[in-house]
Amino acid sequence: MQKNIFNGWLLIDKPAGITSADVVRVIKKKMNPTKIGHAGTLDPDATGLIPIALGEATKAIPYLLKSTKKYEATLMCGLKTDTDDASGNTLKASSYIPRKNEILEALKYYSEVIFQIPPKVSAVKVGGKRAYKLFKANEYFRLKARNIKVYELSLKSYNEKGEAIVHLECSKGGYVRSIARDIGDFLGCFGYVRNLSRLMYGPFKVTEATHLSTLIDLSLENLVLNVMDIDVGIPNLETFECHLDDLNHLENGRPIKCPVTLTLNEGEELIAKYKGRVAGILLKEGAFFKVKRKFNT
Repeated sequence: MQKNIFNGWLLIDKPAGITSADVVRVIKKKMNPTKIGHAGTLDPDATGLIPIALGEATKAIPYLLKSTKKYEATLMCGLKTDTDDASGNTLKASSYIPRKNEILEALKYYSEVIFQIPPKVSAVKVGGKRAYKLFKANEYFRLKARNIKVYELSLKSYNEKGEAIVHLECSKGGYVRSIARDIGDFLGCFGYVRNLSRLMYGPFKVTEATHLSTLIDLSLENLVLNVMDIDVGIPNLETFECHLDDLNHLENGRPIKCPVTLTLNEGEELIAKYKGRVAGILLKEGAFFKVKRKFNT
């Protein structure tokens, strides 16, 4: 079967009970693209936004991965599990239910710049192997704390059962499950994540996404209408509108003379476009732009 040429982003609202790889398989079967990939894995129990890169957009995944992510999560007091979520085995239990002001104080404490140890069922590599694979194999290992930035950690609701619904926006490498575990330890009540949904990923919002169950029923023609341009998933870069000579240089990998109207610092990048289409990403080196990445759109 001939592959279909799609270049751009398709936003999916993932249901619980399937993996991110399952989502990719569904779309691959439905659209048969030349290339496909996804940015930011969601656990099977988690729901929400997964940006799917089609065709040449797969080259832009490293840029999206640098973006912040926003989640809504239900943090539960009373248990500590070996996975830091509801799927794990109980390690410790407590009957203590913190007061609302204690929850607020803990959220404040774990805001801004923090050190965080990822969950043992995360995809972090340990000696070349994924942590979750070592965990499933019952192998002993330790994960190192990593520095992350928390931009928002706010309380949306809290009740007498110790259920706290929070919004978290964090940098790359941040884990909601770790926040729940650490807050529970901080308050002496233990904690884990019961429900988790990704609301935003860089420039993308879950409100713009197509639910996977809806996608399955869409015709290919209607599905294509939901594909977003490649450069939407490359946030925070300026755009340079090429002339034809510039485009020829870019496509042949030759440096492009920097226009005097552009004031970029050494080592900065920008998006090159020609007549509205994304042609590549350029890197400032002296008086020239070096071609860092080409998009064959």
